[in-house]
Amino acid sequence: MKLIKGDDIRKNKQLMKSFFQLSEETFQLQFEQWAELGYWNDSYCCYAFEDKGEIVANVSTSIGTMILDGQAYQSIQIGTVMTKPGYQGQGLSRKLMEVVLEDVKQAQFVYLFANASVLQFYTKFGFEKRRQATYHVQTADLTLQPTEVKKLDINEPKARELLYETITHRLPISVKMSMLQNEDIVMYHALTQYKDCIYYVPKLQTIVICQEEDGVLELIDIISKQPLDIVEVLQSLPITVPMIQLCFTPDELSIPVVQGVFEDDGAMFMKEQCDTHYPNDMLYPYSGLA
Repeated sequence: MKLIKGDDIRKNKQLMKSFFQLSEETFQLQFEQWAELGYWNDSYCCYAFEDKGEIVANVSTSIGTMILDGQAYQSIQIGTVMTKPGYQGQGLSRKLMEVVLEDVKQAQFVYLFANASVLQFYTKFGFEKRRQATYHVQTADLTLQPTEVKKLDINEPKARELLYETITHRLPISVKMSMLQNEDIVMYHALTQYKDCIYYVPKLQTIVICQEEDGVLELIDIISKQPLDIVEVLQSLPITVPMIQLCFTPDELSIPVVQGVFEDDGAMFMKEQCDTHYPNDMLYPYSGLA
């Protein structure tokens, strides 16, 4: 068994296939199409133990720029922490986390999202739990003026090109808290759980990812290269439900925003490696979750 990382996996077809299989078996994540289309680049790095040509344990890192109170910080998101059955109980995840944290000392924030079964594991590495918030607005507070909205077929190369180019040059959705330069992760979500809810608003030259769930419009992301007004974007959409959930931390809006506590079995964990504090009661954008 040996420790490998980065291009040792990304450029080895057998090991890539093994990573895909373990990810799907552990978390039901499907990375194959994302990789085949070229969106797996060196900003997403796997650290793994390999045994007999198979990935048996893994911890991945994803590089991005976090905007917090208008300032930009280099950040590392940790994800796909997993060990193959039969190799568990050997401390492989711990060893990989130690290597990862040594490699990302230069990052100002290192963070991850953990499920309830492993919450105590990450505190051993200096991570602290953060309480997340929810944000909702009422459709009744909007003056709806629906304009042309085109659904993007993410299976079409031109649609993918438009989306990727817009993400790559996007402006922050919020100066309070948002993510930039994480286009590889946003494209992963666009190809998987959000593939049927991506829209282009020509008038605003803006891409909107949204879906209706239990009578609520989930506004997952607004992606634009132009300065954007969230309220203006919302008023341009053909909204037919009474409530809108903002799946990110908004700046001050011209309409009332109801803030609540995010209820989840898991938690966000943050490791601060700079003098800036990442506070409670933010909401990490859904479209950037690794």
